[in-house]
Amino acid sequence: MPAHDAPSLKPALPRWQLAVYGLGTILGTGIYVVVGKVAGEAGALAPVSFLVAAVAAALTALSYAELSARFPESGGSAAFIDHGFGRRWLTSVAGWALIATGLVSAATSANGFAGYLGVFVDLPPAIVVPAAVLALTLVAAKGVEEAAWFMLVTTALEVLGLVIVIVFAGGALSGYPEAARDALAAGSPGALSGGILLGAVLAFYAFIGFEDLATLSEEADDAPRAMPFAIVVSLTLALCFYLVIAAIAVSAVEVEALRDSEAPLADVVASNGGPARLLAIIGLATILNGALAQIVMAARVVHDLGARRGGAPAWLAAIHPRTRTPVAATLLSGAIVVALALAFPIATLAAGTSILILLIFAAACIALLLVKARGEPAGEGVRTWPAAVPALGALSCLGLVAAQTLAALG
Repeated sequence: MPAHDAPSLKPALPRWQLAVYGLGTILGTGIYVVVGKVAGEAGALAPVSFLVAAVAAALTALSYAELSARFPESGGSAAFIDHGFGRRWLTSVAGWALIATGLVSAATSANGFAGYLGVFVDLPPAIVVPAAVLALTLVAAKGVEEAAWFMLVTTALEVLGLVIVIVFAGGALSGYPEAARDALAAGSPGALSGGILLGAVLAFYAFIGFEDLATLSEEADDAPRAMPFAIVVSLTLALCFYLVIAAIAVSAVEVEALRDSEAPLADVVASNGGPARLLAIIGLATILNGALAQIVMAARVVHDLGARRGGAPAWLAAIHPRTRTPVAATLLSGAIVVALALAFPIATLAAGTSILILLIFAAACIALLLVKARGEPAGEGVRTWPAAVPALGALSCLGLVAAQTLAALG
């Protein structure tokens, strides 16, 4: 088949659906778990950590909003780095590193799903993991619209879970001002700022779903307008939820209990007589949401590397004429997720990917700076930001890399 007749990805997603998809991927990256870890570092000032993390994440997210509008291609970060640096080897390294982080994250989610399901049904991971990943892989391969609707349903469940927390434990908010004042009075400025910063490092990862969203820019309807809208709206809504939920959590449950809990929001609801078991079930949907987003992302980056960058085999990057998805790349991604989840030390692999994703973010922000420095036109309808935004985004990501490295060495 001639190249110009080859099937391509289908631009079918409106901006509202992209915004919901983005909200789901952001919420799915950790609020159901990470709020306890952030509270363990920042105490009653956990909402401040989320706010600091949001500022750092927003600088990178706004850069991604402009990049995905300028270059609506399925490679996401890899495509942005290619346009900025123009080095094929760097693009391939970034692309495969991004794929690796996504597949490791999906494998971590698959293991988490098996563990969470064990609370309700006693089934071995060797059965649960392949079955769950196969179902998600088939949804991803069927079509981007099907994947987006799946994300819509699971995102609605995620939001329902947070609403349950607010309804049953929201009364604890009245005690938050006093808890915050006590925390400020009890700690020295250095200890307080250090705890807030360490909490912000953890909280940053609860905002990074915008990268998964960027890989759908080629499938967006009117990407120059839809992608910035979706990224900004999803990040803003997530921040609002995070601030409220974090304040409720540290007001309703002792910080030490939150820190040690594997399901902190379920504990918050249980402490106020709410349906903790229902929240645990919603947690299962949240895990599936995150795993699906990573499988979809990995397949899109493989497609971009093979179709445009010479960084993947053409057969692997091919788009199926009926589903308009990279079926081979999707199936391979699902198979790798199963293998990683069942045969490798996922906790060790996941620890290394956090720094890797920050380096990719920094490189993408620098790529936007290079594009701006060359004076490349943005195109009609593309909203551009001052060069200070990607510059500060790159510095924020590199600062977080330094903070994590120092924490690991210490």
